Amino acid sequence: MIDPLIDDWEVLDALVAGASGCAGVVRTCHWHQRSIDDVVRRYGASVWARRDPDGRVGQPLDHAVGDRQELFERLMVIDVERADEVGLWLPRQRALVFGDAMIRSGTGELRVCPDSWTQPKGGSARLRSLLADLTELPVEHVLVSHGPLVLGDGLASLRRAIA
Repeated sequence: MIDPLIDDWEVLDALVAGASGCAGVVRTCHWHQRSIDDVVRRYGASVWARRDPDGRVGQPLDHAVGDRQELFERLMVIDVERADEVGLWLPRQRALVFGDAMIRSGTGELRVCPDSWTQPKGGSARLRSLLADLTELPVEHVLVSHGPLVLGDGLASLRRAIA
């Protein structure tokens, strides 16, 4: 699970049972703790997340992740250098997943997070550079935590957002 925010445990219980359990939880950034504690207790799952590079104590984690690390034979961690945030690449789904580094407007337009949000050293120019590296991937979808769900048009929307 990625940044779970659960409001229907019955449906999730059925999905987890059908998958023979929960392989783990990936937290994209400490402020997305959401339902993670409940998921850990309910399914006995471990939490994978990036440690804060400045040594600040955020939320608990069981396994620290690093850039380009593969998890669960299903996804790859992408360091976006924003506090303890990571993005994720899901190769089978050809999807990028972001907690806060990228957002969507109310009309579904993909955007880089506002400059007023936490930025990597080097500011939004550095973040755009990191995101530009991802245009080498065969991206079909860009999934974000903030804004409407939009499927398809992933690579083109990514390129427009970082231009």
